[in-house]
Amino acid sequence: MIVFDVDGTLIGGESVDWTCFAAAFDDVAGFGLSEDFFASAGEITAQAIVHQALHHLPLEQRKRMERSICQGFLQRLKKAHEKDSVCFRATHGAAALINELQERQIPMAIATGDWRETISFKLGVSGLSLDGIPMVTSSEFYSRSEIIAAAVLKAGGSLDKSVYVGDGLWDLRACEKLGVRFVGVGCGEMKLRAAGARQVLRDLSPPEFWMALAAKPNHF
Repeated sequence: MIVFDVDGTLIGGESVDWTCFAAAFDDVAGFGLSEDFFASAGEITAQAIVHQALHHLPLEQRKRMERSICQGFLQRLKKAHEKDSVCFRATHGAAALINELQERQIPMAIATGDWRETISFKLGVSGLSLDGIPMVTSSEFYSRSEIIAAAVLKAGGSLDKSVYVGDGLWDLRACEKLGVRFVGVGCGEMKLRAAGARQVLRDLSPPEFWMALAAKPNHF
C-alpha cells in the first residue's frame, strides 16, 4: 500500500499555503506563529499547531478558534487560487504515478496534516483524479502518526506492508514511530537524508519511484 502526503508531495504551492495559514491564524488568535514556535512544536498538523499555540486557553475555546482559523484559511486559499490558477497544481509525475498505481491495482491512501475542508479544495483544483482513494486528515486526528495509521486502516492495509511518501521531517518522524517505510520527495532532500531518510526523490516521476520502491529499504 502506498500512502501519500499532499502539500509538497502530491501538490505544490507550499509557500502560498503557509502564508494563507499564518494570516488566518493571526487574524483569529491576534498574534503570529514564530520560527521558535515551530522549532519547539512537538507535532506539526493543522489541528496540533492551533492547539499548541493556544494551549493557555480552555479546550472548548481552542476548538471554536480552530474552526474559525480553518474557515479563514479556506477563504484565503480560494482568493490565492483566483489570483493564480496553478498555485496548487500537481507535482511533476504525480498524475502519471497515481494512474500507474491504479492500473497495477496497488491500494493507495492519503494521510495529510491539513484539515479536510482546506485540503479538499487544494486537491480539487490540482488536476489530480483521486476519486475513491481513502483520505484521513487533521480534522479527524491530532497527530501525524495517528493520521497515517488511520489512513492505512481505512484503506484495508497494514502498517508493516505500507510505504509513506512525504516531504517533511515530521513525515519521517511519524513513520519512524509507526515502523512504516518512508520515501521522501521534494526539495528538502538534504534535511531528510540528514535526519535518516534513505530514499529521497526529486519528484514523483514513475520510473524513479519504482526504482526506489524496488530498492532495499534499509530501515526508513
